[in-house]
Amino acid sequence: MDLSSWDLAQRYVLGCLLLWPEETSGEIFQRAKPQHFGDAALRHLFEAARGLWEQNKPIDAVTVLGAAGGKETEALIRRCITETATPNNLSAWLDQMASCARISAMQVDALRIMNAKTETEALAAYEHIGETLRGVGSVRHVSLAEMVSSYLDRMQDGTPPDYLKFGIDKLDDQIAVSLGMFVVIGADSSAGKTALALQFAYSMAAAGKRVGFFSLETPQDSLEDRLMAERQFAGIRLPQSKKKELHPYDFENAARAGMKADSIPLHFFFDATSISDLRAQILRWKLDVIFVDYVQLLDAPGEERWNIVSNISMGLHRLAQQLKVTVVGLSQITPPGKGVRVQITKDDLRESRQLKHDADVILLLSRATGEDDPPEARVLEVAKNKDGRCPKMMLNFEAEQMTFSYYQSVRAVRSEGKAVKAQATVKKDKSGFEELPQGEEDLPF
Repeated sequence: MDLSSWDLAQRYVLGCLLLWPEETSGEIFQRAKPQHFGDAALRHLFEAARGLWEQNKPIDAVTVLGAAGGKETEALIRRCITETATPNNLSAWLDQMASCARISAMQVDALRIMNAKTETEALAAYEHIGETLRGVGSVRHVSLAEMVSSYLDRMQDGTPPDYLKFGIDKLDDQIAVSLGMFVVIGADSSAGKTALALQFAYSMAAAGKRVGFFSLETPQDSLEDRLMAERQFAGIRLPQSKKKELHPYDFENAARAGMKADSIPLHFFFDATSISDLRAQILRWKLDVIFVDYVQLLDAPGEERWNIVSNISMGLHRLAQQLKVTVVGLSQITPPGKGVRVQITKDDLRESRQLKHDADVILLLSRATGEDDPPEARVLEVAKNKDGRCPKMMLNFEAEQMTFSYYQSVRAVRSEGKAVKAQATVKKDKSGFEELPQGEEDLPF
């Protein structure tokens, strides 16, 4: 079937509605939309019938004629009724009507692209094509029995779960992030959230996901230096890049990274200002995951900052669900004042608590502050996890190589620190002399 059958599909659907309203009205009003009717007169009939249905009034040829009015309406109703013999094929004709409507809408958008005078106009039309293909607003119905059947099918199909790999095994063991989820990474300035996000993005892309990194703050040359410092990519130490003092083996590592880069679908975007910009690039490059560094820099409607950031959060959450893309949004936090608690929480996400509500997973990165914590250590807390536990873990941050690695759980680090401290405590014997700590009997002096 093609567009030539669109008029027939519209008349058949309306005929079913007029002849068998009790049997067909539920499915028709759930699946059919006014925009699915390309003929203005037929669309007017549908909207008149829907108005009656919403008011819980009976639907038949007489009531719809009265609601629609017009001299030609009676002849149109009669034609719909005479051309419809049975409601048995209603579902197929609803599918056909929706398909024809999408084709027509895409043809209009294609003309808009051809006649566009600016890239913005062309991208807006391109984005609308994507929305048309997704059928935004359609409602699916699944019974309990179908849910159980679908579950059993998934459990027995032999396909392993397709969760995103963040590149830190202990973190991957604790969170199960799939496409369509909204993840927030919160951290104070200079804690390393961009470096951590770059490491996550590279790991996901290396695993085969199409990843986009939207930088709203960090310039391209700085991202290049950080990326090339990544141990798993090029491993060129950050100070060498900053000073432009690369050794011959650094150039060799860069060349090998360039060859490897061709097979890693990681894309970087700059100067994006709105969620609409993100959507357009997701559709254009067919991205699976995007990182937004950072969300408070996006534009959105609103008078107050909390209202703007709330709209950004809700927009990113909808974007993830509609496009089935994982959105990882970086967020600054509002640091506690002096003399107040040091440990950050998800309530500290800057300027709006909507982020806390919309996110499926929240990761908080902070500097380790315990007296027994190793230098350059970071605490990564899973502050929200809809499908699992919320642990804390200690990460070692190699600043010159912009690389995070798992150190230990926070509890284990603190316990180990206390044990070492207790072991090193100087003991005094009865004569008043200090006893050397264990392991220091053979000091070289």
